Amino acid sequence: MYSTKSIRQFSWDDAAKVVRFLNEASGSMGTEKEVSESLFKDWHSMPGSNPIEDCFISIDETDKKSINGFIHFISEPTIDRIVAIQTVKPHTNRRKTTTDFEQLTRQYQGNRDLKFMHIQIARSDPEWSRTLNDGGWIKVKEYMNLRCDPSDTLNFPEYSLPEKFSIAPLDPEIELSEFTKLQNEAFGEHWGFSPNTEEEISKRISMERSGEEGILVIKENNKLAGYNWTLFASNGFESTGWVSMTGVAPEFRGMRLGRAVVTAGMNYLIGKNVGAIELEVDSENVPARQLYASLGFKMISETEWYQLTSRKIS
Repeated sequence: MYSTKSIRQFSWDDAAKVVRFLNEASGSMGTEKEVSESLFKDWHSMPGSNPIEDCFISIDETDKKSINGFIHFISEPTIDRIVAIQTVKPHTNRRKTTTDFEQLTRQYQGNRDLKFMHIQIARSDPEWSRTLNDGGWIKVKEYMNLRCDPSDTLNFPEYSLPEKFSIAPLDPEIELSEFTKLQNEAFGEHWGFSPNTEEEISKRISMERSGEEGILVIKENNKLAGYNWTLFASNGFESTGWVSMTGVAPEFRGMRLGRAVVTAGMNYLIGKNVGAIELEVDSENVPARQLYASLGFKMISETEWYQLTSRKIS
């Protein structure tokens, strides 16, 4: 495996130090968005994951106890790709860290028969942008991060549903299999979506910030037609909610069910007194952008996805 004086593989003994680094780098330390060590371990204990082989740390060469970056690779063989999730903190030699990580992605991909490597960066990140462009990566997608202030939604509209449709929290003990099928069908044609298994979805439901009560499903009689998966974080003083995923089965599209279930999810989060609701949307998904704008969401930042295609695979 690729290594330098400044990069080494992760071990579970590093967990507390890495969690602290991630919170400091994101500005989340001491806020409701601070990632706990238990949530970090859940993220890296998904079915099929192996953080000892798939995670790497960039160490400050002048202070071996200091972390400059962390990168986590997720292999998705069903769609022939690897995703590199990276965090690199601002420091004087940041370009060297991004370059080291870029070389690491190449070697990691070279050891696996998967065609695509994808990495997401902030649009305002000059070091990563230069590193990827110099390395021949191609920008393939842009996403927008949106936020809604619930204090601006005092006259927030109630949702309406066609006859025979209802909204209720997911019951995983009864509906997990059908819900898994719904999610895979709803996102089957979306860029970058890798089909989920029941085991994976069950694990995500059980994680901190999630929970079955925050997953609202639309039903026609007893058949699942769509859903809105929300997340919630609080430190006792501040709280934030996220619209994590919203999907409608292909056969039920065109009935305004997406608007209804997003509105229901937002009402659920507003009922928990969140200070803000956030989400991510594909910049090319104009209908979704228009929906969120009509519900009070405004853009706060943008990200870009870059792609490297393996030369070993035609």
